[in-house]
Amino acid sequence: MKKNHFSLRRKAYALMSLAAGVLLFASCAQDGFDEESFDSGVYNTQLEAPSTDDIQITASADGTQQTISWPVVYGAGGYHAILTNTTAGEVLIDSVYDGTSFAVARVEDNNYELSLEVLGNEERNNTGCDPVIKTFNTFAVAFATIPSGSDLCEYFQNNPIPEGNEEELVYDLEEGGLYTVSNILDFGGNKIQLRCTNDQKRPTITYGEQGTIRTSAPLKLKSLNFNCSASANEAIGLSETPDESIKGATGSGDYYNIMGTLHITSCNFEGVNAQFIHDNNVKYCIETCVIDNTVVKLTSTASSGVNSNAIIYFKSGFINNLTVQNSTFWNAGDSDAKYFIQYNNSGRCDRAGYTSNSVNIKNSTFYNIAKSGQWANYSGFSGKATSVFVLTNTIFVDCAKEIARRFIGGNFSTSPSYTFLNNTYLQDAATDTYDNEENYDKSGTAIKSNPQFADPTNGDFTVNGGEQLSKRTGDPRWLPAAE
Repeated sequence: MKKNHFSLRRKAYALMSLAAGVLLFASCAQDGFDEESFDSGVYNTQLEAPSTDDIQITASADGTQQTISWPVVYGAGGYHAILTNTTAGEVLIDSVYDGTSFAVARVEDNNYELSLEVLGNEERNNTGCDPVIKTFNTFAVAFATIPSGSDLCEYFQNNPIPEGNEEELVYDLEEGGLYTVSNILDFGGNKIQLRCTNDQKRPTITYGEQGTIRTSAPLKLKSLNFNCSASANEAIGLSETPDESIKGATGSGDYYNIMGTLHITSCNFEGVNAQFIHDNNVKYCIETCVIDNTVVKLTSTASSGVNSNAIIYFKSGFINNLTVQNSTFWNAGDSDAKYFIQYNNSGRCDRAGYTSNSVNIKNSTFYNIAKSGQWANYSGFSGKATSVFVLTNTIFVDCAKEIARRFIGGNFSTSPSYTFLNNTYLQDAATDTYDNEENYDKSGTAIKSNPQFADPTNGDFTVNGGEQLSKRTGDPRWLPAAE
């Protein structure tokens, strides 16, 4: 019996030793130099960098991280990696690695450049080499590239969107390209993205007399310039005849539900004569609309009818969650909108199958918007515990009266959620008159000083006001670079 115990104990120790050895080997294998523990045999050599094809970029399952890896270079003394997000102009990594990989945050729709230098090894008399440069991006794969010079209406007539497709189709526009929209371009129920992958060389889309882009599905516009000055239509509209299959798609109500996002990012709109976004009098509910890093120059005309409605105008429907951030809206026209935002007053979340609704305006600049009118009209949101209102770090100059009151739906109630912070409500710059916001924006943070825009009538909203500069309010494009 004792002999058996002794034998079992010896076997257990042997297994533990073997497991420890495996763990040690695995640990060494991760450093990129596991072979050199046994001498790779590389001496007195001019080392060569991995080819760009052998450098692998792997995204995590949730898309928030990316791992960059490369093959072992035997005899090397390490690797010097510099990773730059060229879209943001930011160096993310500048480090020396013993191993052959590193992980870093991943941002969608960005361009990156990796410089990878193989370092020499003095002990082995191995010489390093010049860095190899690999560029890559995190853009979704494009379905097609539309040639510069195209009329987008004709292009999609000649190149129809595949029937039955339910995924987003991405169409690239060429850097610095010139395009037209000669008439109404309606994507219907197709999920479409129009984009340029180089934000510094945006293409320009020029609308004709009836030019507009419409949809009844999620739509993304990214890094594009629009010249809308010839068009009598809205800049972005919803289809006049939506597919009946999206009616009540959330399982509640009779709205035509666009389940997803209308996303307008890094765009510039010039000469918008009518509404910026319009539902075309159809009972839509857009789940989410995001306007980000975008400049909209309105040239509102009386003939467009916008003086009796709104810049974001939903006569029959509403946007369940609207966010405007890092953006500028200004009007240089001879007419004016009655509201910046107007929804049908019956519109609210529970009637379209949602549990909450919101309006969010953050870090944005508004000039000469609805000056003789009111800021917003969406009484369906007013006073409801399901409503969220966020208005922060935003500058209003020569805009509507009582912005804070109208922003929350017209009346203060303890039921909704409110967030206000560091807003400037300069009602009349000529007389230095400010809103009396205290009963609605109760944050106590409203800035009562002129932001001193450089040349607002010509579209230069560079901030010179001390308080706005110190708190970095308004659209960031008009602020000096952060130190």
